[in-house]
Amino acid sequence: MAYAAYREYAGTVRARCETTFKVLDVTVPSVDACRVRRGIAACKGAGVLRCEPLMRVNATCESGAPRARLLIRLPLASYACVMHCLLECAPDGEIGHLTSWREHLQRYGIANGG
Repeated sequence: MAYAAYREYAGTVRARCETTFKVLDVTVPSVDACRVRRGIAACKGAGVLRCEPLMRVNATCESGAPRARLLIRLPLASYACVMHCLLECAPDGEIGHLTSWREHLQRYGIANGG
């Protein structure tokens, strides 16, 4: 006689599905910043965390155009959509580094890091 060992659960087991967010640092011309923000809002799960103007010290007329730095929070699943939006809305933009959400929070002084 064989013995079958099994375990019954009192209810359903919920799979833990947690989205991992990243933060992308981008610099765009100020005139394109609004267009980029609107485009990012259309990307699923992505959003602009911070938009700050950057002034160039000792800039000449050619390079003195004001720029804006955007910090974009996004899930990795929407990375391609965000990149497409950036290239379409601000072809003169500079794409910076991609950091984890935890590193971003720690950089701004949140000890736990979420």
